[in-house]
Amino acid sequence: MRKKTFWPYGILLSIFAIVCACAYTIYYSLDYPVYIDDYYFDKYQKVDSKFNEIQAAQSNFSREFSFNTTPQIELNSLILPSQTQKLRRGKSATIVPLNQNFNLKFDTNATSYSTKILLTRPDSSEFDKELISQNQSGKMVINDLNLTKAGRWQIKAKIIIDENKTGFYKVELYAK
Repeated sequence: MRKKTFWPYGILLSIFAIVCACAYTIYYSLDYPVYIDDYYFDKYQKVDSKFNEIQAAQSNFSREFSFNTTPQIELNSLILPSQTQKLRRGKSATIVPLNQNFNLKFDTNATSYSTKILLTRPDSSEFDKELISQNQSGKMVINDLNLTKAGRWQIKAKIIIDENKTGFYKVELYAK
């Protein structure tokens, strides 16, 4: 009687598991290509070379200032109740009105700052638009925002107090 061994099956299962892991890694990374990420408002080569300084500036900003990434939505001088839309991978986005002018208000305790704000869609740079914000009684306000296409949008904000205190934030919006 021959004694059967598991080794050939184990080797085949291991190779199959490695191929599946590689395929999943490729599938997952397609949503996050490095070369189009503009979270830090700079080219990725420059971010890569100055990443420690950027993180230190973010840490200094977070230690002294607060910024609430859940916006208040104002439509026709009325504050809309906050509603969220579930996205993939456990993320959620604030629901905003489609094809209507509305204002977004973010709570912050920073009083003197400059901002760079970009409205974008996560899958394309075709609809990118730079926005202007104002500081109104402890809130960063973006006026007259109008999303003309349904679906997912992002607001990427860079809040600059000085070169050693800079905050980077991304806010997910869902227009419907």
